[in-house]
Amino acid sequence: MADSFDSIAFVEQIGQELVAAFQLAGLATTPGLIGSAREVPVKDKLTQILPRGIGVGSGCVIDSFGNTSRQMDIVLYEQGICPVYAVNQDPASTYYPCEGVMAVGEIKSSIASRELEDVFGKIESVKRLRRFTRLSSGGGAPGVSDYVAYRKYGSLLSIANPRPGDYNQDKNPTDQIYAFNLAGRIELSYDTLCSKYVEFAVETGYSLSPNLVVALDGSILCPLSVPPNRHNPTITVSPQEANSIYCVRHPGRSFPFLLARLQTMYTTGRTVEALAFERYFAEEGRLSLPSDGTLKQLPGV
Repeated sequence: MADSFDSIAFVEQIGQELVAAFQLAGLATTPGLIGSAREVPVKDKLTQILPRGIGVGSGCVIDSFGNTSRQMDIVLYEQGICPVYAVNQDPASTYYPCEGVMAVGEIKSSIASRELEDVFGKIESVKRLRRFTRLSSGGGAPGVSDYVAYRKYGSLLSIANPRPGDYNQDKNPTDQIYAFNLAGRIELSYDTLCSKYVEFAVETGYSLSPNLVVALDGSILCPLSVPPNRHNPTITVSPQEANSIYCVRHPGRSFPFLLARLQTMYTTGRTVEALAFERYFAEEGRLSLPSDGTLKQLPGV
């Protein structure tokens, strides 16, 4: 019996359980069934360890301008805040407004060039969605400009922060949906993996690229900001902030690394005002009725 609880060892054990689950899923008889059998334990483990304010599902992400992403294996959304549209309660036919989605993920048995390219395509389809923003007035006070308010994930409180601290989906990585790929193993050399990632990222755009690739064999690919003296490089949220892509083997720590990044995004990430959700229930977020109805005055009013 241990003298104290070791949370890091606990999370590492969860990763090992996923390794066993991935191996067991390989006994299924079709690629589709294997994929489903691997998604289920990942969802279970994420639900088990992530904050209760994060819902774990799958399906497509939508915006209020009529755009829909490709189907995603993992959708992490603001539980209790984000509307969820499930067609006939089918998890595969479930749709989530992008304003309430914190992160998305793709699950792969292994990663080679073709799988990595597919991951880029699916993640790009999510990151191209537009969260609805509105410009609020600074009131004309000296030195106070108009701004776009934002809120932290899990909160309904809007924060007014005059520029340059206002919400900007294109420029601020913490204002974007985080996207990851979780695989069983990497089939490429790390040099090839990094080169392929850079090739696809340049073609797709850094802001639309995956934020993280991890494999249960211990592999981690993440963006890194390396100073000129190469001392104390910084792990960044997005390649937008980085000058390098780093691949490394870290046995037993790849899944905990993913969990740590998701926890960080939940506490530091930003989205738009909750009023954006009204646009998914009424045209332009405003309730209206036909003008040819019957009107009767209330007595005494």
